[in-house]
Amino acid sequence: MRPAPLAWIITNWRLKLLSLVLAFGLLGGVAFAENPPTFDTVTVGILYRNLPPDLVVVNRPTSIEVPVAGFRGDVERYRQTSAGVTIDLSGARAGAQTYLARPRLDVAGLTFRQPAIPVDLTIEPLATRQLDIEVRTKNKAAGIETIPDKTYATCGNANDRCQVSVTGPTSLVGKLRAYVDYDVPITSAATGSSPNQTVRFAEGSSPIDLSRVPSYPGILWTPDAVTVLVTTVGGTQTKSVPVSVRLSGTQACGYQLTGADASPTEVVVSGPVDAVSRTSVVLVDPVVIANATSTVQVRRTVQTGSPDVTADPQTVFVTVGLTQAFSCAAPSPVPSPSPTITPSPRPSP
Repeated sequence: MRPAPLAWIITNWRLKLLSLVLAFGLLGGVAFAENPPTFDTVTVGILYRNLPPDLVVVNRPTSIEVPVAGFRGDVERYRQTSAGVTIDLSGARAGAQTYLARPRLDVAGLTFRQPAIPVDLTIEPLATRQLDIEVRTKNKAAGIETIPDKTYATCGNANDRCQVSVTGPTSLVGKLRAYVDYDVPITSAATGSSPNQTVRFAEGSSPIDLSRVPSYPGILWTPDAVTVLVTTVGGTQTKSVPVSVRLSGTQACGYQLTGADASPTEVVVSGPVDAVSRTSVVLVDPVVIANATSTVQVRRTVQTGSPDVTADPQTVFVTVGLTQAFSCAAPSPVPSPSPTITPSPRPSP
């Protein structure tokens, strides 16, 4: 008797079924080993939508952790998305409030274990303010001063002072100050201009980079660069001036002065222009010649009359010449006696 054509299928069917189950299990194990299912928490970006145009989110969070479940490949794809959750701000109002961040369902095979994640946000009114721009001269030589009325920022017209317009959170914009760091070396009194100077900001006395402030929308300002006009006075000056010698007391009796000279006779003075321009002569401490009977030679420190003016050299050698004119110790000459006049005898009568 011939066996049925399909008898081999049912022959030892238990073993054959077991083999088939093991084959599928092995295939699934290999597949899961390369892309296993996982439970994970993914840090993703936040997309804000529908914020009213007169409001701004202050110190907005830029990322959030989302609990997910799925194959590892799907989890990694979600991790790379530019905005993993969305917060709808269409009903927002000023103040501190809690909003719901909802994961975007754009990754197939991924399950979000928390469909809505609460996020605390602070929202403020949006404000615009016009700020004057301070010009800070950081590289001036000694004695140089700026003229405030002629030192300012301009946006194109050299005759008009420029302001910068800043739009951002009310609490921040109200504290801002705008300035330019003008670091071009200034070594003499002059008037000059410098274009393309970056506008910077400070919150109170502390510098702040508005491009890094985490608000939504970001802070806007214009212009971001200006032309700076700077006019200065002062500077330094160097010139030679004579040394003036002063004497104190009176020389001894019978002596007379033959000269009072300094060596060198001139010194070089340096300092701010306004101070040096007023210096026409330098002095030294008086040389005492009281009862002197010979030449006096002393070293003296030069006095410029201003702490801002220096002298080179700082000391001079002073010589006071004396010579004897007569001797006060010689006796006074004795006057000659007057001649005696004898009267002539009268003739006899």
